[in-house]
Amino acid sequence: MKKLIRFLNERLPLGSSLRSFLDQPQPPNVGWKHTLGSALLFLITIQVLTGGVLIAFFAPTPDHAWESLKYLADHNTMGNLVRGIHVWGSSFLIIVVTLHILRIVFTGSYKRPRELNWTIGLTSFLVILGFSFTGYLLPWDQKGYWATQVGTEMVSTAPILGPFMATFLRGGAELGAYTLSRFYALHVFFLPIFLFCLITLHLYLLRKHGIAAESVGTKKRPHFPFYPKQMLKDSITALLIFVLLLTISILIPAGLELPADPSDTNYDPRPEWYFLAHYELLRALPAPPVLGTIILPTLIILTLFALPFIDRSKSRSWRKRKRIVLPVTAFFLIMYVVSGYSKLYHSGEPIKVSENLLPLPKSDYPDQMNRGRTTFIQYECINCHKLGDEGGQQGPDLSQAGWKFSVRHLRQQILNPAESNPDSKMPAYEGKISEADLEALVQYLALML
Repeated sequence: MKKLIRFLNERLPLGSSLRSFLDQPQPPNVGWKHTLGSALLFLITIQVLTGGVLIAFFAPTPDHAWESLKYLADHNTMGNLVRGIHVWGSSFLIIVVTLHILRIVFTGSYKRPRELNWTIGLTSFLVILGFSFTGYLLPWDQKGYWATQVGTEMVSTAPILGPFMATFLRGGAELGAYTLSRFYALHVFFLPIFLFCLITLHLYLLRKHGIAAESVGTKKRPHFPFYPKQMLKDSITALLIFVLLLTISILIPAGLELPADPSDTNYDPRPEWYFLAHYELLRALPAPPVLGTIILPTLIILTLFALPFIDRSKSRSWRKRKRIVLPVTAFFLIMYVVSGYSKLYHSGEPIKVSENLLPLPKSDYPDQMNRGRTTFIQYECINCHKLGDEGGQQGPDLSQAGWKFSVRHLRQQILNPAESNPDSKMPAYEGKISEADLEALVQYLALML
């Protein structure tokens, strides 16, 4: 082993490079807030590793994409956990990169001579959003398909090149096999190469210029090496993030909606939470749509890129730079608040109806009928099925379900509709509804005569 190490050291400067990295001087004000950069690298590594596993099982065709991920989740040990880590990891990336950006803004770390590193970092953030957008379609389920349909329509609103770019992304006029192939190529090949180049240049400039020194006017203190003090903090932060990511992936598994159905024009597309603020902006702004799809986002992005040149203060203290720090912080805070509000209150726009407006069949067991009616609303059956004058029209009208269907058929349709109709778009409730609620719902529908 010693001979091998000596052989490698003679040909590759591993030892000197490692020592130089571990001994790199750190400014005295470096601490826990500076661990976010390492946390980002850690999360990107997790995404690469889990993505590599998913590639081994994924079939990038419209006929097999959904089935391959379903098979991975149902028939491979920890398959759904790996996918859950990858799916939730994208959310973690967005959150951590936002905190990292705010840390840089608060400490003025984008100031000369680090303007280029700021630009590269923001570009990396846009590339990460590109990963999220292209990865959304890959499962080829309803959510991904229709969200991508809306996304490419937004791209088409861009002046001059918009229609060409939308057609290029789709591979034609409509979403199809070419769309999936192009999004897959972007997600697993082109965007990773671009991000790797950006990260490499970012780290090179970080090493060249070092971490931004303490604020002007602060009493000078000696620098300290990266190892062991700061390296330990970086490691602890990465470990805590991984434990939280793993816990969420276990408690809230990554699900799959029904396979994509291009004919289902009633589907209400909803983007992932980190695009919801933009979604709400589009809902709120009047025509023309290009104002919300292209113009405002572009102005915001260009303003962020220009921060090092707008901020002419010589101080790095956020208290002396409030005119820069407070608006940027308020912007990100508003984005997250709007996204949270949209997630909680506009998720799918469910039909809201009072129980008293739904019919209540006569029965010797009125409590069971009341429970069945409550369950019909609670499990959002009202969104797709009509009862009396209320409800959606995506599924069969159940106003006379007792004449049309047997108790056995109703029970089977609720638990596993695909068993009787493989083309059914209705979700299966097996394992999602209690036996008492199921029995009450079945009896309630069976008495609809």
